[in-house]
Amino acid sequence: MKTYEGKTEEEVVQNACLDLGVTLDQLTYEVIEEKRGLFSKKVVIECYTQNMVQEYLEDFVRRTLTNMQFTVETVSYIQDGRIYCNINTDNNSILIGKNGVILRAFNFIAKNAIQTQFKKRIEISLDINGYKENRYKKVSSMAKRLGKQVLKTKADVKLDPLPADERKVIHQVISQMNHLKTESKGEGKNRYITISYVD
Repeated sequence: MKTYEGKTEEEVVQNACLDLGVTLDQLTYEVIEEKRGLFSKKVVIECYTQNMVQEYLEDFVRRTLTNMQFTVETVSYIQDGRIYCNINTDNNSILIGKNGVILRAFNFIAKNAIQTQFKKRIEISLDINGYKENRYKKVSSMAKRLGKQVLKTKADVKLDPLPADERKVIHQVISQMNHLKTESKGEGKNRYITISYVD
């Protein structure tokens, strides 16, 4: 977060954009102070850009994992408003955990750190050495296979509980298949999907 002040909101925002080398649509800001006296005016804004969030995320990941004695490299990019950060360490399997449980926990911690820092809900996705990407491919092909099965038998299929991001992949895959619908049921860790036939 960076702070700028000036006499009018327009002036402050313009200065912030010039200083950060961005256009107005790339700047997220909030007026945190506004004073209008007889002879003086003052407006203070707090602002950030998506690049600042991206840098903060990479720095947070590297700092956290280095403190845990891991050697770490990070690569991040922005797509559809979400920040993706791929991590590579000297011991990827420990950080992924069984069925990705540690990776999901670390993603949750990083997301909360960013929300605290930037005071806004920002979507991020951490991956370790392409683990999630490979997992999504497997989940996607499983969804296609089960979808074809439901089309053939017209009998509902209930899947084992899955994390939210993997359920999303299944919803997306099935939504592209005719005569099929998905529904999430259950609570928390036990939330699962059913695939049903529809006329």
